[in-house]
Amino acid sequence: MKNLSRKPFMLMLKDESGEVTAVKLDTTLVNSDNALIVLDEYNDTCWTWIGSRVDMPTRMHAIRIARGLQKSGHKVGITTIGLATSRFVEMMEKDESDQDVANNIAEFRAVLDGRWSFDDGVLAYKGETKAAEPIAGAPKKKILPEPEPVSSAPKPKYEEPIAGAPRPKPAPVLVAETVEDEPSITPPAPSASLAEKKMAYLMLSVTRNSELVYTERFQRSGKHGLKIESPGVMVIEAVIDGNDITITPGDFGGSDIGLKIKSEYEGLASKL
Repeated sequence: MKNLSRKPFMLMLKDESGEVTAVKLDTTLVNSDNALIVLDEYNDTCWTWIGSRVDMPTRMHAIRIARGLQKSGHKVGITTIGLATSRFVEMMEKDESDQDVANNIAEFRAVLDGRWSFDDGVLAYKGETKAAEPIAGAPKKKILPEPEPVSSAPKPKYEEPIAGAPRPKPAPVLVAETVEDEPSITPPAPSASLAEKKMAYLMLSVTRNSELVYTERFQRSGKHGLKIESPGVMVIEAVIDGNDITITPGDFGGSDIGLKIKSEYEGLASKL
């Protein structure tokens, strides 16, 4: 635990529709419908929980805000909680099948479990025993330095050289040989597949024509894909299928900007 000039706290923040508010620490809030940020001064950690039913804009906003809070903390009254926490743990419930994510979620739930007391309604702390305070007027105990340990090993004896005795030969000097380094071999850059190049052209066409874009990777029926959302413009899914990508819906949402993105993407992809 990081050294603090006060008792440590745990603070839970809830991100709802892009607005973050402090809430009373409650383990039942760790569910599929919520995006939560927990500043944990006991374990010097900023935890970020994203439920599987949280929409993409809230998900992206919660992660971005959590990254900022890891550095600056969150102020409650005159107290700043979680300032410069050294550890950041992001937990997507939809990725719980991954062992590392599952381990982080289990640790997170264990950290929240237990009895908590609260300051200012939302600052959770554990009941801790206070150190005994000195009695007024009592003599202070003097702390004496510990004596240095006395070595019991016998001191080496100095022996006079015997006249006429042969002198010991000096130890041989080892000369290190310079070995030339072998020329470094630069590994070849990984080559992108045709479908990956098309996906790159698709993202280029989207970002050229949209001010705000959200993306999410997924895997379905053994195939990898990308969900792309441009608020107010379109929501499409692009699935890699061999050397091609299948885009749904095919008209990119049917809006003027969506059709422009479609036309630009098809023009770029036709050059491959």
